[in-house]
Amino acid sequence: MKVGIKVKFWGVRGSIPTPGVKYVKYGGNTPCVEVLLPNNQLFIFDAGTGIRELGNTLCKGRKKHKIHIFLSHFHWDHIQGLPFFMPSYIKGNNIVVLGMDLEGARLDKIISNQMESIYFPIKLHTLAANFQFQILAEGSNDIEGTRVDAIYINHPGQAMGYVVNFEKVKICYLSDNELVPLWAAKYSETAYRSNTREKILKLISGADLLIHDAQYTDEEYKTKVGWGHSPFGEVMRLAKDGRVKKLALFHHDPDHFDEHIDVLVADCDCKENPSRFSHVMECFAAHEGMELHF
Repeated sequence: MKVGIKVKFWGVRGSIPTPGVKYVKYGGNTPCVEVLLPNNQLFIFDAGTGIRELGNTLCKGRKKHKIHIFLSHFHWDHIQGLPFFMPSYIKGNNIVVLGMDLEGARLDKIISNQMESIYFPIKLHTLAANFQFQILAEGSNDIEGTRVDAIYINHPGQAMGYVVNFEKVKICYLSDNELVPLWAAKYSETAYRSNTREKILKLISGADLLIHDAQYTDEEYKTKVGWGHSPFGEVMRLAKDGRVKKLALFHHDPDHFDEHIDVLVADCDCKENPSRFSHVMECFAAHEGMELHF
């Protein structure tokens, strides 16, 4: 029985926006995922270029919004859309930006820095909406009555994954996470936490939806160890071990055209090949405009 949660993908591409005819099916905007809860809480995960169109849609009505924007980390492809988020320019909107502090750099300073005049003509403190910043650490967080679990994941410079728990529904967002196969561990110079996979498994166990970085094919990953992104095969193994119901492949490589992603999806069709796994799991590549309801 559905509880009334909507998940919509506004940007699914990794690293850099990719406009053009080769990217029409899955889209070229960088990461942004909307989660709208039945109590009208609006959660947005990452502020890549996809957040621009989401913001334009929100502004079509006259309603004022309270919006929580959870940032996984601060690489350009995950924050570059924030200055173009139209609700920021409307008085009466309340926007809470949530994420981690980095050593020597506060969350609010990180965001305001990208809007200094050398990069952008409008400064953060001049925006009409009311901005707040909330620091999150690893663990369980109460966001106005909704439990959101945060976990540090494997990515250069540090990154954070999130799990939304609403009633009996569990939505997991783990973008920019490197699941390092055993064969590659000895080649990685990145000081990743050795127990991260086990901690992730505990959090995602039985999840209704896992959105996970799957930027590389297994073959491509051989030359990308330590770059902070996962090979397809390891993502499938994680989802299988976590017994998730739906797996959304995410953060598509900028060199993966529509037909490349189609091939990847064909190889992960667990509905057609249930014998590959101990349970039936729906696997698909996220695309711009895709909506899921729980």
